[in-house]
Parts: sequence; structure tokens; C-alpha cells
Amino acid sequence: MIEKRVLGYIERYHMIETGDRVLIGLSGGADSAALFHILRKYQEDLGFVLMAVHVDHGLRGAEAERDREFVEGLCSRYHVPCRCEKMPVRRMAAQGRLSLEEAGREARRQVFSKYAGEWGCQKLALAHHKNDQAETMLHNLARGTGLAGLAGLSPADGFRIRPLLCLERGEIEHYLQEEGFAHVEDSSNREDAYTRNRIRHGILRDLERQVNGKAVDHMAQTAKILRQTDAYLKGQGRALLERYGKRELFLEEAFFYEEAVPVYYGLRGFLNENFHGGKDIGYGHYARLMDWIHMPVGKVLQLPHGIRVQRGYDGLLFYRDEGPVQGFSVPLAVPGETEGPGFRLRCRVIPNNFEKVPQKTYTKWLNYDKIKGIVEVRTRRPGDHLVIDASGGRKKLKDHFIDCKVPRQDRDRIVLVAQGSEVLWVVGFRLNGAYKVQADTKEVLEMVYEGGYGYGE
Repeated sequence: MIEKRVLGYIERYHMIETGDRVLIGLSGGADSAALFHILRKYQEDLGFVLMAVHVDHGLRGAEAERDREFVEGLCSRYHVPCRCEKMPVRRMAAQGRLSLEEAGREARRQVFSKYAGEWGCQKLALAHHKNDQAETMLHNLARGTGLAGLAGLSPADGFRIRPLLCLERGEIEHYLQEEGFAHVEDSSNREDAYTRNRIRHGILRDLERQVNGKAVDHMAQTAKILRQTDAYLKGQGRALLERYGKRELFLEEAFFYEEAVPVYYGLRGFLNENFHGGKDIGYGHYARLMDWIHMPVGKVLQLPHGIRVQRGYDGLLFYRDEGPVQGFSVPLAVPGETEGPGFRLRCRVIPNNFEKVPQKTYTKWLNYDKIKGIVEVRTRRPGDHLVIDASGGRKKLKDHFIDCKVPRQDRDRIVLVAQGSEVLWVVGFRLNGAYKVQADTKEVLEMVYEGGYGYGE
């Protein structure tokens, strides 16, 4: 029985938990109507609350009005809360330079997100099925994709659940007919102006008729295997990042000499986490990125979205091009808070009760007894220097940056705490050796740095 198969699928992938509020995207078509009836039937047994939302794309005039009335009547009959919203998809497409298909997806995403938030819904139920899965695989394959694209749609992807992904379109239509459940038909589904319709009516139908009648089912099985493979390789990529990505926005050279596929997955995860990835970064970009480790030190690779990758002395440094850096200088408030471009420095003076001075990257303690003049928080200037050892040995700040292998374009972004030309703290790096807390220090200046350009080791 189809209803029990769907229930088993829901339970297998833990799609719905007791107490959940589940929002269904209800177009009124065959697929969403079937999902609506199955969920409303089991909502009491599974202990969840069902709610519905309907999106009118503003493209079909009277037919769209008919769909809205059908959805409202269906929800009213079964006492399911419902909201309908009309979106200007054609205008969204023009403004965003999107196809109507892409704009329609974005419109639905916005409306679903809006009402899920208002109603406190934990899950969004979508009516995709095996044929949709096959169409997605073919579409992604034709456009160029990796395992994730070929894996297609996931049964449960956090907020989104797809309980009908275990069924083919024919089974859904048979279920509605047997149970006597009505639905509406979107006439645009018969038009081949849309890419998915051309795949559905042409390529996929020919595969079933001329190659293998169970092509859709076999593709769904393959998608499941590919999802599992993709998940495994993501784990391998994460393991490499944990091993070789311990410095912020920096990947050690050894990372790039591991097996190519886990490296590729590690890079994808790294960019997604730190730069929100972006669909404009394709396999060709990743291939160049993986080869960049062989470039001379200092060479910069430009990626979409302003992402820059520079060959360092012992790996690759990633950063976003934020335009020219403007120098700044503000007096240090002691005690109090000092704010600069994107950062805050909190200071207080405390008695020296340290048995051992803690070691923290962005919290430092200075011997306040030795600080006599005005202290600034600023970017570097010519002549900056610091004391590096107990004997009073000095080093130019420039030489310190070279020793620490800091790329040139990053040196102007690093925040300094300085008194005149003497640097007391290179934020993220080291303290001036002459101002370290000693046993005879009476008062300690505690500085806590928050935000800003996080380049420290």
C-alpha cells in the first residue's frame, strides 16, 4: 500500500519527529495533493501539526486563481491552516537576470521561509518523487556537475523533507485515482519551453521506452549510492582540513599532495565554510587551485566573489579582496573599549596576581608599570620596531613579518598596539619582549581583541 510505503520511508530517514510543525508546499497538482493526503492521514499517529502554503507565480492568470481556490478549499475541508501568496516571478527574473524557472524557485524559497518562520515550522515537506530525481540527475549531468549533482535530491536535508521520493509519478497518479482524491493540473507542465519539461517529455521518456522501462527506478538507486559516496568523501575532505588547516584561512603545502579527490572535497568545504562557496566556482577553478601549490611564492590566483589565493612559503593563504586598505590610528582607552575598523579592543588594569602568565592569541597582558606615554591602536608605519628578547635586542616590524611569512598585502591589515614607533603588541602574533609581565610587575594591562582581520597563528 502506497501510504504505508511512504510512512516507512518517513520513519527510515527520521523525517518527522513528535511535536514537529510541518509546512507543506501545496501547489494543488497531483504530487503535492497526494503528499497532503498522506501527511494529514498520519499526522495524529506521528504526533505532528500540518500546515500548508501555496505560491502563485503570477504567470497563469485565471488558471492560477483556480489553483488557489482549490488549495484553500482542500485545506478548509480538512482543517489545515493555509496561506496563499502571489509573487512577481517575471519581474524577479528580469531584475535578477534569472530564467523563469530559477526565479520561480527563488519565489517559493522566500515564501516557504517566511511562513516557516512565522509558524515556527521545523520541517518543509516537498512533493518530489523518483521521476523528479531522474530529471535532476540528467539536468545536472548535462550542465556539468560532480557527485553531489548526480546524487540529486536527498530524502531528508535538514529542514527539507521529501517523503514521496520512494514513489514514481505513475504510482502517485494511480493512488489519487483509486482514493478518489482530486487535484489540479498546471497547463505549463505540458509546454516544452522549460528545460525540465523537455527532459521529462523527451529524453527521460525515450530512455524508458527505448532503453529500459525501469530507467527511473534504476537512476533513483544510483542516486542513493552516489549520495552515500559523496557523504563519505566529504568526511575525508574534512579530515584533511583538520590535519592541514590549523591556521586560519591557510592550508599547508602537504594538504595538496594528498589524494586528489579528498583534496577537492576539502577545498569545497573550506571555501563553503569561510567564503560561502558560490555556484560560480566550478571544477575548472578547483583544478587551478589544486595546481597553485606549484607556483612561485607570492603568486596570486583570483577566484569569483573576490576570493584571492596566494602562494605562501609553506602553503596557500586565502583572503577576500576588500579593496585598498586605509591606514588608521586611534588612542587606546585605558581602561575602556577602543573601536577600529571592524574590531574592538577591551582594556583594564589589574593587580599582578599571576603565578604564570596565560598564553592566548587574542588576549594579552603587558607590564603597565613601564607604559608612560600615549598608546595608539593603528596600522604599521615606517620605522616601526619591537624588542624581541630579554637583552633588549630590537627588530624592525618589516623583518618580523618576513620571519613570520606574512604576505605583503596582509601586512597593512594587521592591527598594532604601539607607543610611538615602538610596537607593544602585533595582534595575532607576539608581544614586545620589554613589556612582558615579570615577578616584580605591580600593575598589569589586560587587552582583549575581538573581531577585525583574523590573521594570527
